[in-house]
Amino acid sequence: MKMSPVKVFIAYILVIAVCAALYFFLPDVLNRKVTFGDSLYFSVVTITTLGYGDLSPISDVGKAIAAIEALMGVLLIGMFLQTVSNQLLEKEERKRIEAAKDNLKAQYNAWRHDIIYSLLFLAEPGKGVDAELPDRLTDADMFREYFRERWNAIANNISSESYYSNEIVHGLEAFQHHIETFLTVSRISNSQVLKQLTRYVNHLRNLRRRNLDEHDDQKGFMRDLWSILAQWDYSSGYHKKDILLEAIDSA
Repeated sequence: MKMSPVKVFIAYILVIAVCAALYFFLPDVLNRKVTFGDSLYFSVVTITTLGYGDLSPISDVGKAIAAIEALMGVLLIGMFLQTVSNQLLEKEERKRIEAAKDNLKAQYNAWRHDIIYSLLFLAEPGKGVDAELPDRLTDADMFREYFRERWNAIANNISSESYYSNEIVHGLEAFQHHIETFLTVSRISNSQVLKQLTRYVNHLRNLRRRNLDEHDDQKGFMRDLWSILAQWDYSSGYHKKDILLEAIDSA
């Protein structure tokens, strides 16, 4: 069971109360007859290892109780400080991971925007692009609806329009590095999330290795790029939610 500062503090108070009761109810434990207030005072003095000397145990039982209480006090104080420190470290770690998640999500949205911007030029070379259109097409449903009829045109133009195809490849590389950095920073313990993000990295790496001048590689590139941007895979078809954003949120 994970200890918290509150639980350790409660244990500390219980030790004081139990030992105070023992000092009060056990006969001939201390060097004079005491009230419960005296026994409580002696218990606090003992657990904090102050030892003023006005009260002291005289029997073997009293000495054993006092020794155990003093030892328990030292151990519990150490545990209390450790749990407080761990709690602060966990809080800072959680803040750092949340910041990393927010950064990766922002990089992902920017990456989708930039890729879509290049795809719009490839769909109709020489034609201007509405500045607001890439933002709207970052939605997977709108992306599928808009590009379904234009995807073949993009595939036909991607090898001849080297500037925009290079922009897409460089974007894949940059985003791959962002995910790899996130994996390093976040120290993910969820095996499913780790598997999903690692698969995504491998997917991006394989995309970058495609030779867009080769017909088969170009075909595979366009298929894999569609699966990422349109949220599609062979096993389950189209996804209603963004797979990567779900993985990031679950990290």
